[in-house]
This record gives sequence, structure tokens and C-alpha cells, in this order.
Amino acid sequence: MISGRKLARSRSFSLAAVAVMAATLSPFSFTAPISPAVAAPAAPSQALPSSMPFADSAFENIWTRNDQPVASSAAKRSWTWGPAPLIAGLEAYAEAPNGSGKRLVQYFDKARMEINNPSLAPTDKAFVTNGLLTVELISGRMQLGNNKFETLKPAGINIASDPDDGNAPTYSSFGTVANTSAGEHRQDDKSSNGYATGRINRQGQVTDDASRKLPETKIAYFEKATGHNVPRVFWDYLNSTGPVRSGVINTNKPLLDPWVFAMGLPIGDAYWANVKVEGKMQDVLIQPFERRVLTYVPGLAPEWRVQMGNIGQHYFQWRYGEKGAGPEKVAKSGPGLPAYLTIPALGVQTHVEHVGVDKDNNMDIPSDPLNAAWFKPGTVPGNTGNAVMDGHLDWYGIKEAIFYHLGSLKPGDRLYVRDVKGTDRAFIVTKQAVCTWNKCPLQEIFGAAAAPRLNLITCNGTFNRAQQNYDKRLVVFAEMAQ
Repeated sequence: MISGRKLARSRSFSLAAVAVMAATLSPFSFTAPISPAVAAPAAPSQALPSSMPFADSAFENIWTRNDQPVASSAAKRSWTWGPAPLIAGLEAYAEAPNGSGKRLVQYFDKARMEINNPSLAPTDKAFVTNGLLTVELISGRMQLGNNKFETLKPAGINIASDPDDGNAPTYSSFGTVANTSAGEHRQDDKSSNGYATGRINRQGQVTDDASRKLPETKIAYFEKATGHNVPRVFWDYLNSTGPVRSGVINTNKPLLDPWVFAMGLPIGDAYWANVKVEGKMQDVLIQPFERRVLTYVPGLAPEWRVQMGNIGQHYFQWRYGEKGAGPEKVAKSGPGLPAYLTIPALGVQTHVEHVGVDKDNNMDIPSDPLNAAWFKPGTVPGNTGNAVMDGHLDWYGIKEAIFYHLGSLKPGDRLYVRDVKGTDRAFIVTKQAVCTWNKCPLQEIFGAAAAPRLNLITCNGTFNRAQQNYDKRLVVFAEMAQ
């Protein structure tokens, strides 16, 4: 492989369609032979899951950044979202720009992700937001729009303890000390010499405990907008760095970037409570933020002492009850033309160009080395059949083009195609194969199929300077998740 050379357009992928597709793809002429893949055996297929765990590629991208390193044991810290996504669907949102009055949400142990405006580009930082779950739970006012609420009871759910601890503070307990849509309880600025020494009980009563005047409870920050103090142990966590997923590697970056995205502003000071954690009574420092709750448990292992509370679980329980059906299911619709391709495992999120064949009747290539290209005469991703996309391995002056790491994909990895209507469809990688550039299994790649499939192609092998062509192709095969 020689990187940094522009690949000749007529030779870049050299994948002609097969004779069995002629009726579908007429008037093009396809004459390339059909032969099995060579040089590298295909990886074995594996059973596909019956449903997609993530409701949108943007949700998986955000989860992957922080929690994939934790799941793979590359980072020793508490979860930002949780070990896996939970239930997803549609919930009321009065300002939905498409007029539906609904938005897509997905619950996690420690939060809820939501897409308020699906018309935004999925690469926009505002595409995914987090709900003000803490505010709703403490106030008892369920938010159905920017200024629309339904009044329930403040949540009588333990905020930071085992569920069976009948003496632990609940979200309702913090109504006496927190800012919510039901009222404000601002505090004085204690950042000069104050400490988080207050204790709160289940009734919301606060007392002072001078024994909690510790280095980690020294007030490090005062938020003027809400009037609340943040102790050193939580301020250090909010501004901490550690391994996060970036592309195909883990790199040391801020854990919460910015921390307000995940947390929101503090809506209460931090208070101690003696509660049951993992069956053991121990002191816990608890602080509510608009979107999350932070806890500090000195008795746990260092990497687990600061954690996000399980507010995603708690909010779901409060909103839907123990036997609630949960969010409304998303209705299935026919696929539109592809607009974006996302591969969370590779950090790929790119535009999709629409191409036909070149002058040699080969599938054409994307004009931009950082885009993918969909074979427009073939199957629309999501329809029954083989949809095909290609992308560059490298390009003139660019060592790593969009599919440079395609060979790193393994069975079970997920691909997403977002159509022009804003709907994401997920595909599960089943195998990959390497073939010589002019003897690829074209029927398997382009031909008819009984299920919706997506196949990705890029260059592979050795670069031939004289022919301006790689001698092999890599093909990744995937099937749509149900």
C-alpha cells in the first residue's frame, strides 16, 4: 500500500455490476466476471440481534466516546451514561419542528438522550440534548415542551441509595434546597472559605456536620446563574480528563466536553446523607444538577467514588410507573435516499454522494475523499437487496481517507445510514472479505438478496504505480437490524 497518491478515477474501485442485475440497472452494460473472493477468507457470520440497542447513530456516537472505554476496561471510572442503552421511542415535545409534537428519546441508567430537532445535521453539536430530568423529578412538573408542563407529584424515589432504604433522601427531599420550575432556593457564595458540611434527611431538613469539613468538600466554584456552590471533589470530576474514544483509538481528553452538556448547571448545593449503598450504611455526598445527580462515596474504590446517579432509571419509573409502557414506538416508514453514513466503531460520520458508473462501466467513486458514495442504480439502503457504498482508502496528500480503517470492523459492529427524511437505519456487520480488484464476488456484493443489506467497499493490498490502482479490494458485508 502506498498512501498519499490520488487514485485514478477509472481504476479506483473497478467493480462492475453483474449480469443478473441488468434488468434493474439497464441501460448500463456490465461485463465483469463473477468469481469468489480470494486471498483472505471471509469472517464467519454471527447471529444478528433481533433489535437495535441504539435508536439513533448519534446516540451511539455519544455513548461510545465516554463509555466504550469503560466497557472495554480501557478506562477505570464510573459510567457517564451506563453500560448499555435502555428503552427508546417517542415522547411529547410541543416544539417539534416537523409538527408531530413528538421527539425521539432513549433512556440510559444515568440520563436520557433526545433529538428535539431532527432537521439539524447529525454532526451538529446541538443535535442530541439531555433532558432536565433532575428539575422535573424534584419539582414534580413533567416537561412536555419548552413552556408546557404536566403537574405530577415530586418523585419519592431515593436519589442516591439502594431502593429499599426507607430513610434515605428522595428527589422530593431536595425540593427544600434546590432551584426548579416550582421555585428557587439560592445559597450564598462560599467559594472563599466554605465547605460542603450540610446534611439532608428524607424530610428535606438540613443540619450542619462539622466533621465533614474535609479537603474534598472545600468549595471550589460558585455558579452565579443559579446561586449554588460546588465542592472540590465534584469540581475536579467535572473538569477531569481521561481516555475517551476518538476514531479507532482512545485518547486522553476532557471527560465532559463541556460538562454543562451532560450535567447542566448546579441547582442545589451538595449535602451529605447516611444511606444504604450496596447493602451497607455509609455517608454519601449528593449534589443535584439540572440534568444529572453527582454522588461521592468515600467508602468505595477510588475510581468509583464519584458517580452519576441513576437518574435515567429513576425518571422512567416516575414518568411511566412500575408497569408503564414507556415511550411510543416509532412507526416504520419506507427508506429515502441516503444522506449520511455513520460507523461508530471507526469514528466515521460522513456525507453520502450518489454515483453511477464511470466510463469503464465500473462503480464510480466519491469526489471527496472524506465522503462515502452510494451506487444509485442499485438498492436504496433499507430496501430488500444489496445496497452498496464505496469510499477511498487514501487520497493525494491524505494518508487516511474515509474508509482507511474499514478492515478494523468485525461481526456485530454497527453501521447506520440516515436518509434524506432524517431516519436512521442500522445494519450489523456479518463478515468481510478481500478479493483481487477484477475478480470480486459481484453477485454477492451487487446482486439480489432476500433481506436488506449494506456492503461497503474500499481499496486494499498493494498500490501499482504504473496502473494507478490497488491490486485488491476489501468488502464489508452487513444486514439490517430488525
